[in-house]
Amino acid sequence: MTFEQTIQHTIDGNVCRLQIVPVGNRRTKAGDGDRKQTSTPNRRNCDIFVEDHNFYIFADTRLYRFHLPERQFDTKDMKNFVINFNTQTNNYEVDLPCLPRTTEDQKTPPEKSDAEKTCADGATPPNIELWKLKRITDNCFLRVDKSGELLKFVADFGYGFAGRFKGDLTGFDDRSAIAQMPEPRTVSPLQRSIDREIDELKNFSRDQYKLNFVELQVPEGHENPMKYNNNYEDAKLTRDEECLLHNLTRKSQESALFADCEQSDVDCGLICILLAICYDIRTTSNEPTCESAWTRSILSATLSYFEPFENIKDVVVSFLRRSLIYPLYRNYDLGRLCLQDAIDGLKKNPAWVLKQLLQTHALFASSDCNQQIFNQYYIEDYIRYVADSNRCGPTHLRLLARNLKNVLLDVSKKHLRLELGEIETELLKELITDMHLGNTSTSEDEVDDYTDEDIDDEDADDTNEESGTESGEDATDSSSTAASSSSSSDTEQNSVIEQCKDVVNVAKT
Repeated sequence: MTFEQTIQHTIDGNVCRLQIVPVGNRRTKAGDGDRKQTSTPNRRNCDIFVEDHNFYIFADTRLYRFHLPERQFDTKDMKNFVINFNTQTNNYEVDLPCLPRTTEDQKTPPEKSDAEKTCADGATPPNIELWKLKRITDNCFLRVDKSGELLKFVADFGYGFAGRFKGDLTGFDDRSAIAQMPEPRTVSPLQRSIDREIDELKNFSRDQYKLNFVELQVPEGHENPMKYNNNYEDAKLTRDEECLLHNLTRKSQESALFADCEQSDVDCGLICILLAICYDIRTTSNEPTCESAWTRSILSATLSYFEPFENIKDVVVSFLRRSLIYPLYRNYDLGRLCLQDAIDGLKKNPAWVLKQLLQTHALFASSDCNQQIFNQYYIEDYIRYVADSNRCGPTHLRLLARNLKNVLLDVSKKHLRLELGEIETELLKELITDMHLGNTSTSEDEVDDYTDEDIDDEDADDTNEESGTESGEDATDSSSTAASSSSSSDTEQNSVIEQCKDVVNVAKT
């Protein structure tokens, strides 16, 4: 998803006037030099969202976002909202109503005159939760050159590799097999991101996260994925993989494949798919199972939601979120290990990356869930992309590895917006409570045991009158047993305390 910082605005009273310049003149590399490329957007292919201080519009192939910190938009009852398209300037013109200034706002003079405050949307808006955006596209109309005719917006968005596919999905019978996004052309990339975040919030299980927080719950007979070591030198292709690679690259369509693609979109999609592959490799010890195709598709938002990404950080956040929601092992540290696996693979051996894409193609092709659709719209093109040393050679992959490593160092649990710190604190309290309850129960048992021992001692006193020697031996054995029991109890208690300390340390980080 590409952002264009080309929104200008002026504020006049309670109206914020925006001028949105769709992609028109931009420079793209062509051979040894640059050429100027002019693109005429489909002006009716838009998706529009608004929030208290934010306005987002996905216009044909670009997402434009505007942030107004000093005023608040009047988002109530925004019906029959009209957006004008000026054919002379090739701009969208939007008049957004603002709420009146409060008394506090009026006391504080603005930095610049509101009447003539004009600036580009250069300041990066704050990270907002996309699901809070209000979609108003269905209540909006398009007017061309301020004519009398009002037009409804349409939906015909691109999807797949570099967004180069249009129209309905083809090549499969059961549309429900891709339940997350069965009709991507009717859903803008921004709406796909919103739908994904909403689904993730619905499916996230606090209890499942707690279960794997302290230690992975590894089923009996399975290898611990935290201890797996990847072999990046294992890149030899099988005969089937060689044939597939030959068939996909024999009649190269690179001119059409890379004609008008955004390099950042393509690279982010590659990383998104590779991270899902690394998770499956680590959790299966590189022995794919019947669930591998599902794992590789569900952990990749690029595949499961046909979602393009603006930058690598968004990719990493998406992967870590989904790794804590859908698969068997839902552990934050495990997700970061998978990130490191991807970094090492990109840096050490490009042939290894290509082999993983070929294996993923085979898994999707043999899947019973129509996941071969992902081969058609993504995997085959990415195989061509990685196999092209001119466009995706070792140097480029090492650059991606370095960028991914920088993001890994920057991303923390707070970026996932799943309230993990709150959940870990809650788990800590539960463990401490269980520990106290266990100690209380142990104390009561000791009181009961002591009472029983007193009774036994009274009986033993009567017996001692007849046999003093035997009584002395019994007392010694009883004392030894009690000491052993006390030692065992102390050891178990210390173990619980140490575990709680570990939880505290992890929660702090």
